[in-house]
Amino acid sequence: MKTLSPSMNGVINSPQEFNQFIPANFSYFLERSSSHIRRILQDMGQWADNSAHEKLLLRLSFDLVERFIEYCPSQLPCRPSLLLDGFISDYFGRPQESKASSTSNPILYRYLDGLLNRAVLSRDGLICLFYHLYGMKPVEVGFLLGLEEGQTQRIYKNFARWRQKGWFQATEEVGLTTQDVQSLVENQGANPELFNQQVRDNLQELLPFYRKSDPPYYPCLEDSKWHEMLREGYGFDYRMWHLPLCLSCMNVITRIGDSFLLDPTITLNFHVSPHSLKDEEISWRAHGAHGSKPSSRNKTGHRYSRDLQMA
Repeated sequence: MKTLSPSMNGVINSPQEFNQFIPANFSYFLERSSSHIRRILQDMGQWADNSAHEKLLLRLSFDLVERFIEYCPSQLPCRPSLLLDGFISDYFGRPQESKASSTSNPILYRYLDGLLNRAVLSRDGLICLFYHLYGMKPVEVGFLLGLEEGQTQRIYKNFARWRQKGWFQATEEVGLTTQDVQSLVENQGANPELFNQQVRDNLQELLPFYRKSDPPYYPCLEDSKWHEMLREGYGFDYRMWHLPLCLSCMNVITRIGDSFLLDPTITLNFHVSPHSLKDEEISWRAHGAHGSKPSSRNKTGHRYSRDLQMA
């Protein structure tokens, strides 16, 4: 039976494997859940070191782990320990949805909330924020994170899975229809300056919670620390992948990193629809990049139109 220790982030590939995996690791997930919940409550100023809060924590941990066991099979393949952290963060973030009605563009607020929610739960969603917020294509993300050419293929896989499934799941989870998404595209085209200001305003409301969901090693850093992380190759793991949530850190990395394909100044360049393969082919030709290109097959059978996919 497959077991998971706190020092491992094992990948589970099938529901059958997951069903065998859970009994041997339930106590680990319960302990991890309790630790994560405690830290979030401390960050929110809603934790007290007393027996009442400890009992509440234990009950809530059991409840969320049981819900997680039902939820996890729909997200396979995945790393359950990391998915659990995101699942718990999502639970505490749901009150954010009530603010949507008070914003100048409720549909945009819900859409951004959906993108950020998937970024907490999914590496694909997190990586693709580079595109949605800043218009960065896979090859540019690879250079930003200091990845070598072959390793950038990981980023292409993130973009492909997001285009095929993750983006649609993000919009559906917050209840957006095809017409809602199309209205965002039309609003942006009609008044780009106003739309981008609304994006900035909504992100200012949403990001504080989502940054709290990051592990302790995700803070904004001094320039010298970024230098060290780049030199040691931390672009290969999660410690640098929170960058889309922080414009100031993005600009530090493009200034000090080996990012010669990038404009030295990163600005908000919001994209409603997921990254287009057609645009990527143009980018490859423009940069003279080599290596395998992602498949151009349209694998999604989703009810959303292909026109929205490739917009």
